[in-house]
Amino acid sequence: MILLKKIFDKAGIKRSYPFFVQDKTVMVPIQNGLGYANLRNSEPWMIELFLKLGGQDKSLLDVGVNVGQTLIAWKALFPNSDYIGFEPNRLCVNYVEDLIKKNNFTNCALEPYGISNKKEDAQLFLLPKDKGDSSASMIKEFRPEDERISLDIQTIPLQETKYKNFDIAKIDVEGAELEVIQSIFEVNQSATFICEILPVYSQENKFRLERQKEIKNILNSNNYAIFRVIKKGGVKIEEVQEFGIHSELEMCDYIFVPEDTKQALISKFS
Repeated sequence: MILLKKIFDKAGIKRSYPFFVQDKTVMVPIQNGLGYANLRNSEPWMIELFLKLGGQDKSLLDVGVNVGQTLIAWKALFPNSDYIGFEPNRLCVNYVEDLIKKNNFTNCALEPYGISNKKEDAQLFLLPKDKGDSSASMIKEFRPEDERISLDIQTIPLQETKYKNFDIAKIDVEGAELEVIQSIFEVNQSATFICEILPVYSQENKFRLERQKEIKNILNSNNYAIFRVIKKGGVKIEEVQEFGIHSELEMCDYIFVPEDTKQALISKFS
């Protein structure tokens, strides 16, 4: 079936296919090589997380929209809630705009920028043959061993936007978490963070290790607690004091909350 969809796509035939999330049907467009990732639920744990943390009265800031995987999950669960997305790859933005239109998603804002601690012309480094590369990073040194091409983009601090009030910030930016977290704390000191922080692997990876330490220091200075998401046997959480040095991709997703709300978070998972 995926092969047939790719044939239609290469022939320039635009099509949409149904995908089921919970008890909702989402129409997934396939165009310009984008959209295939939305035809499978690669992160079922995220649904469980949203069910515990989200709600119709909650708003979500999605930093690193890619092709809308998080958007689909959030809107399937909470169709009337506010969604704010930032994505610097213009091809992905165009795709997600079509995704929103085809599904009549309401209360959505989509901005063609990367979130950072300053406004500037920047670059996004992505794999040469993947227009919607989900591993694309604004940090050139994050994967120095990979052969990547650069895409001109723009970054903006949240302080220079109208988006300052949100309940949950979901961050998936492949190494640029430090600048995003700095930008968020400039405007919002009470949000719950869902954040991927990829492994350091070894003590020798000083670049990643130093950035992890800076993130921990920022969280500590803002009086935030750190919880690792455990995905085996249903979603659970465990409080940690350090991100640690490891190579486990299953240990890379975290929740950050203000210290005075951590007991409320723990009770949601008990």
